[in-house]
Amino acid sequence: MWKRLTVRARKSIFLAQKEAEKLGYAQAGPEHLLLALTREDECVAGKILRRLGIDSGTIRQEVMRQISRGSECIGDSMQLTVSAKHALDYAFAEAREMMDEWVGTEHMLLGLAHETGGMGSIVLGNLGLDLMQIREALRKIKAGTLPFESQPDRDSCEVPAAAK
Repeated sequence: MWKRLTVRARKSIFLAQKEAEKLGYAQAGPEHLLLALTREDECVAGKILRRLGIDSGTIRQEVMRQISRGSECIGDSMQLTVSAKHALDYAFAEAREMMDEWVGTEHMLLGLAHETGGMGSIVLGNLGLDLMQIREALRKIKAGTLPFESQPDRDSCEVPAAAK
């Protein structure tokens, strides 16, 4: 799985684990992935959310409204919940469907929206966002001059040399 994730996508999973730990959860769920995506302002997921009028504070507030504080973390290894794993599976499927070689934060955001019943999808829905809106915002970003995470080590704010 890790081989096809961009650097920012990998970092988002790490940040999700840190968010879960900070909130007292033994596993990182979709809500923690969503919080992690909002911590990276320059990632494509952040750009999509801003294009749709949602900022990181609004998402954090809605996540905190939806979840209760977890109990103390047990063990050394933070795992992902089944729902978070499903969201990542959807992210990989979204990347394949778009014929993108790498799975970036934009695919993770789509995966979270796709995982109906998962806390990420619930939070996005409560904020008035759905899978189709996110796909359309991504399409506009890809069609415009804004770069996206098309390579594993590329920072999403870098413009490929060919586009300059």
